[in-house]
Amino acid sequence: MRPTPDAYFATWLIGILLAIFVAFVAPWISHSTKISEFRQAWINDLRSDIAEYVRLTEKWFRAYSEINDLTDPIVKGDRERNELFPLDNEAKVILYRIRLRFSPRDNQNKIEDDRFLQSLDDLLNPGRYAPPQPDISREKLANSSVEQAREILKREWEVTKKIPKHPFFLFIKNKIRSLRVSRRMP
Repeated sequence: MRPTPDAYFATWLIGILLAIFVAFVAPWISHSTKISEFRQAWINDLRSDIAEYVRLTEKWFRAYSEINDLTDPIVKGDRERNELFPLDNEAKVILYRIRLRFSPRDNQNKIEDDRFLQSLDDLLNPGRYAPPQPDISREKLANSSVEQAREILKREWEVTKKIPKHPFFLFIKNKIRSLRVSRRMP
């Protein structure tokens, strides 16, 4: 039995529709995957920089505490120049790298992001450590910064996990919804 012309036409039409569908969806999937890869790299780099920054501020704090207890101003000045300033500089370079990853413009996360960046900045400010027990005070500040970082990293990971809707699918979904609404109206 030979296929009818209608069967040929149906096969041809399905093939054309499938080709159009693939032509629209494949680039979108590729684009979405690439964006996810870039976001994941951004998250990993941010996580690494935050950990390195907290480590350097701990090292800086230990050196600052030791140098601050010195009485000889010459020895104190030499040690500040040779030990404290290089640590401070290295930590600030990482802090600036972290800051550059966050948008300076107003957005829904601006307050949370600014609070986090300020908490990181406070780790290099000896005035933020309470005098009776600066070790405990510094540890609290560091833990607070790390917890805020965890929230931000989790937020960004949730955004990365979401697969954006393809405009073609949104168009079809909206058309179907409008047809349903129009059928309900008298």
